[in-house]
Amino acid sequence: MKAINLSTGLFSCLLITPAMGGGFDLLGQSNEALFETGRYVEFGVGFGSPNVGGQILAVGAPFVSGDTAPTVPFFNGAFKADINEQFSGAIIVDNPYGRALEYDSGPLSGLSGNVESIAVTGLLRYKFTDRFSVFGGPRLQRMGGNTDISVFVGGVPAGFGNVTFGDTWAAGYVVGAAFEIPEAHVLATITYNSAINYDFDTSGAYGGTTDVETPQSVNVHIQAPISLSTLLFATVRWADWSEHTINPPGYPLGSLVHFNDTTTYRLGVVQMFSEQWAGFTSLTYEPSTDVSAEGPLDATDGLWGATLGAIYTKDRVKITTAISYHQFGDASGSFGKFTDNDLVSAAVKLGYSF
Repeated sequence: MKAINLSTGLFSCLLITPAMGGGFDLLGQSNEALFETGRYVEFGVGFGSPNVGGQILAVGAPFVSGDTAPTVPFFNGAFKADINEQFSGAIIVDNPYGRALEYDSGPLSGLSGNVESIAVTGLLRYKFTDRFSVFGGPRLQRMGGNTDISVFVGGVPAGFGNVTFGDTWAAGYVVGAAFEIPEAHVLATITYNSAINYDFDTSGAYGGTTDVETPQSVNVHIQAPISLSTLLFATVRWADWSEHTINPPGYPLGSLVHFNDTTTYRLGVVQMFSEQWAGFTSLTYEPSTDVSAEGPLDATDGLWGATLGAIYTKDRVKITTAISYHQFGDASGSFGKFTDNDLVSAAVKLGYSF
């Protein structure tokens, strides 16, 4: 039994399902397609179905909110090709960030909000040798959203109004390096994703321009075999969410979010059962960052969970499927107290080598 089928398909299973970790993280800005062999194209779809609710303290008498987090769909796609023996490139399209919020009961019934994004990343990789390489390129990212927030007249609360942040494109960059031992199926990468700054045209209850920065982050990926048919993998992602604020012009309560930096760890194993079939499992852990729930988007703090999946490879086609369960950490503050919340997510990805 060989591990060669996993060596090119391993990264495809690492972040196939969203963890919805700290801040607005959804898919973790992965770049695994760049390390596929030869020409390769893939497309994936999935969803994250969170259950987020708690006791709301900030609006009159305390009340139980019920589930406030609708299902969030996502997609990703990539194309990779070798230019020559030293250079290769990839174009990656994904949804790096996303959230949705909706109140169906209680005094806040009818209030909602969402954050949506799409990113297009172009990467060029240069191999110094068979073992050392560097890569990088631009990232174009579009974000937008809307939310219902408190409206004040003369400094006195006067109900709620909607604020819309118009879809806006902005640019950043990606740089990284890789070490690999191809004959041993060993691969290690480190990737830096720059912060991206936006000036959102803001309309509705508060109008003008809102300055928002999506965070810089660092991703580390490692894989190594522990037998001819078994591979161990690990990832660490750090994201600078403490620099992310949303302050609509004229809004007297400051930022709509109150995040701290997050570090997310994943450890897993891939096991081949035949030339066509492999299974994988991983554990995810994100420590609490001591976020205080000062607003409706601060309702979770940290997480832990597990993913189960399968990879089917036949000739040039590779199909990866996975399902995950994550338990969110509790958060409490002036807005409310949120406990015992979780997330179920699932995804399927189709890859084709040619």
